[in-house]
Amino acid sequence: MTNSILIGANKVSESEVFNVPSVPFSKTFHPVHHRELVKAVKEGVQAVGLEIVKAEYVLAAEGKKMFGIYHLSQGNSDLCWAIGIRNSLNKSISIGITAGTKVFVCENMCFSGDFLAFRRHTSGLDIDELSFLAYRSMRSMIPRLKALEAWQLGLRNYALPENHLKILLVEIMTNNVIPASKFHQFSDLYANVYRDNSLWSFHESATEVLKESNLMTLPQKNKILNNVIDNYIGTLATANDVSSLGDFYQQRSLIRL
Repeated sequence: MTNSILIGANKVSESEVFNVPSVPFSKTFHPVHHRELVKAVKEGVQAVGLEIVKAEYVLAAEGKKMFGIYHLSQGNSDLCWAIGIRNSLNKSISIGITAGTKVFVCENMCFSGDFLAFRRHTSGLDIDELSFLAYRSMRSMIPRLKALEAWQLGLRNYALPENHLKILLVEIMTNNVIPASKFHQFSDLYANVYRDNSLWSFHESATEVLKESNLMTLPQKNKILNNVIDNYIGTLATANDVSSLGDFYQQRSLIRL
């Protein structure tokens, strides 16, 4: 088990993030440097009464793209809150932030879904505006983090029969959440680490495997995983029993992720 969420050769220190060369402004493109976003987000976190206890970063595209995770002081004995941030200096993505939780037992991460793009790199964006937008985003993250935490812990209330486990596992593989090559890793986690045979076990085993994904796609994979689980929960309210793979997929084919 690793102690780090951010895995790979592109994991860097904060000083390396700060030292990425700046990109000149143009009339329509005003790239905010990674260090300015980092400083603004840190100020926003502090302003809403939280504390960053750990920060991790990766760089891609020769430093032009940055992804970071901040582990926050708020949380319970099972989970802690986390936020993910992204930025680019090459017009590829807008500034964004996403809510997340970290499970202490294996350091795996769950994100709530899409990034909230709170500003494009256009002319007129200055440090004061960036700081205000970061603070406003931190304020909006708190209810999202609370909701995500409640949803994640609530998955313990759903027992997962073995035949349903197999169907859901096939579904997340066909939706490219985790590759088929990770089946044995998932199975070992589900049977030996998260051992309560519930949707929570399924979710935590999948997010543990996801630690090895491309970090830039991690929130989107989490979104698909969470949607698969939510849609499965929805089928439980409309069917007394799902007795076969065919019946299950016939129902699932009507649901768009």
